[in-house]
Amino acid sequence: MDPDALVDPTAAPGPAAARGAARAPALGSLAGRKLALVRNAWPSWHRMTDRLEFLLTERAEGVATTQYLVPNGSAADPALLAEIAGSADAAVVGLANCGSCTAWSYHDAACLSQLGLPVALVVSSQFTGLVEALAAARAVAIPTVVLDVNPETVDAESALRLLDAAYDRIVAALLTPAENGEPAPAEVTTFRAVVSSGDEDAALQACHDLGWTDGLPVVLPTARRVDALLAALGDPDAVVAAMPPTGFGVTNRALAANAVMAGCAPAHLPVLTAMVRAVCAQGFNLNGIATTTGPSTPFAVVSGPAAGQAGLNAGRGALGPGWRANASIGRALRLLIANVGGARPGEVAKSSMGQPGRYTMCIAENEADSPWEPLHVTLGVPAGESAVTVLGATGTINVLTPRSDVEAMLTLFGDSLAYLGNPNVVMGSGTVAVLVSPGHARAMSRAGLSKSDAAAEIWARSSIPLGRFPESAYPDPPYEFIERDGRIYPVAGPAQVYLIVVGGPEPTHATVIPSHPSCRPVTERIPV
Repeated sequence: MDPDALVDPTAAPGPAAARGAARAPALGSLAGRKLALVRNAWPSWHRMTDRLEFLLTERAEGVATTQYLVPNGSAADPALLAEIAGSADAAVVGLANCGSCTAWSYHDAACLSQLGLPVALVVSSQFTGLVEALAAARAVAIPTVVLDVNPETVDAESALRLLDAAYDRIVAALLTPAENGEPAPAEVTTFRAVVSSGDEDAALQACHDLGWTDGLPVVLPTARRVDALLAALGDPDAVVAAMPPTGFGVTNRALAANAVMAGCAPAHLPVLTAMVRAVCAQGFNLNGIATTTGPSTPFAVVSGPAAGQAGLNAGRGALGPGWRANASIGRALRLLIANVGGARPGEVAKSSMGQPGRYTMCIAENEADSPWEPLHVTLGVPAGESAVTVLGATGTINVLTPRSDVEAMLTLFGDSLAYLGNPNVVMGSGTVAVLVSPGHARAMSRAGLSKSDAAAEIWARSSIPLGRFPESAYPDPPYEFIERDGRIYPVAGPAQVYLIVVGGPEPTHATVIPSHPSCRPVTERIPV
């Protein structure tokens, strides 16, 4: 291979699930059929589903309908999907009208289609491009019915009129067999740039034009540079993990190419590889985080000897800028999510505003200056080993505390989580992080608090009186408040408050990180 050729950072094996996918048969007629109406948490779709149920039973002879409730931003229970496929003749799935709910509605519809069920997916016009991108990547086409207006943006009567206007198209979609495309190729290919990497300006422009970058300049992924990192990874075609939302395989070659572009060194690769495995774990919900209209992003915390070996900063300024390992490792993950996972901003990544953490968000834990055990030990990894824990962060909140008043510290930490618009509060789920300085940790430890004691105190002080919530801000089923004695909490309990020691020594500034509500943190060991 020409050592100056650019290695394509998007080349990856297609998802195994797409190969040989079943094609749903034509329904033929609605008469006497059993129809599943799958509705997520959007209130407008609840009313529209009721209306659809009425129209179906009124206009189709002998039709029987059953409604099923699923979450917005995470997958339906596989057992529920199997139950639907086993008991119904066809299904209508909705509503795809935000990033993560579109990704998961498509996922649920595709699962039902692959189980042999004719499916119609109802999607708002702003999110048809996301459905098309996912269908192209996974080679599972789902008949869609497009609403010109997002029903959540209009009054109830207008939303019902949208359903009336879409009724005939929904029925037609159920009577149309899904025409799945050819599965993505299993081979990994290599892109050879039209221009030589010797012309760096033209080659860099090509990287931008091809959509390979995060908007910032990258190190050119020449074959020579990629091969240098591959020497530390092994078999170029070995698959590290299948990356949502496309489900394409992250090969060592793709990992190396994106790591080169982000500026990684060989010493960074063990951490990056573990991070990839962690975010691709099903419970982490990268499918939702990568496509959401919210600002969510993976946030990685590395602890154990691997952090020092990679050169990660755990002290002053750990959240950046200024530290190659922190910036490059986190950035390489973001590039992989776009280039292999397919979550390019505006196309598949639908975040309304984004956030700076979507460029990179990776730190090490300051174990040397902490009086407590590190995070990975708290989460069950033996002391002396290394691990990375990934959370779904919606942003950062600075908390300024008194220097020595521990009671005040705990109150301010808890109160910083207790705000009405916190997605954890509104959806009643998730795991939050509280980043405290070594000075904070020592002050709490001197007051006799273990890490679990401090987390419990912070959680206890994080509640909001139920009466403060406007009625329209109540969760939509199946979501519900976490309520205790008339007070609402952001997470289920102290175990969902991750207390992490990081940064400089002063017991003044701390950082609170709310989380993507449907994300479960994942911890992955790092071999050293």
